[in-house]
Amino acid sequence: ERVAPEELESRVARRAAQLGTGRLVLLRGTAELALVVDLLACLRARCPAILAGPSDPADDVLVERFDPDVVLDATAGPEGSEVVERRTGSVHALHPELALLLSTSGSTGSPKLVRLSRRNLASNAAAIASYLRLAADDCAITSLPLHYCYGLSVLTSHLVVGATVVLGELSVVDPCFWAQCRDAGVTTVAGVPHTFE
Repeated sequence: ERVAPEELESRVARRAAQLGTGRLVLLRGTAELALVVDLLACLRARCPAILAGPSDPADDVLVERFDPDVVLDATAGPEGSEVVERRTGSVHALHPELALLLSTSGSTGSPKLVRLSRRNLASNAAAIASYLRLAADDCAITSLPLHYCYGLSVLTSHLVVGATVVLGELSVVDPCFWAQCRDAGVTTVAGVPHTFE
């Protein structure tokens, strides 16, 4: 599905209005449109979001430990995210600049989250876009999960300049991934050393 900027804006605005403000939200999903809409809506509504992967075994622990006010599951299907309102309003005293909580890499058996402010996200996206000289005619593809900081930065750095992002879960070793790159005119493929090996 191709989504024009105006349509993305409309979907984000609707979800943001549904969320209200100042609520802690757990976002589940992969590189799909519903997750992007939910994430941007959380940022717009000033609802700090915990970004988790799909069907993450740690989700129950995250819910128990961090007690989100809302759970948005973007893996629910093509109609958008499943919304689980755990309460109206919020029971949390959230810092006004808190935007995102990302899981740390590694596994200690106890979930640990890194706090990112709105300014952290904005300056990171702008710095990467500037360094890579990204422009509106660039096109990235999601070659890394969005719930990892690197994968997320690919999304945000391209969106900040009005570039296109192709969403998908294909592996770089899948010939369909490269066909998708050709068909969409992808100019940016991000990866870690293992990706390029």
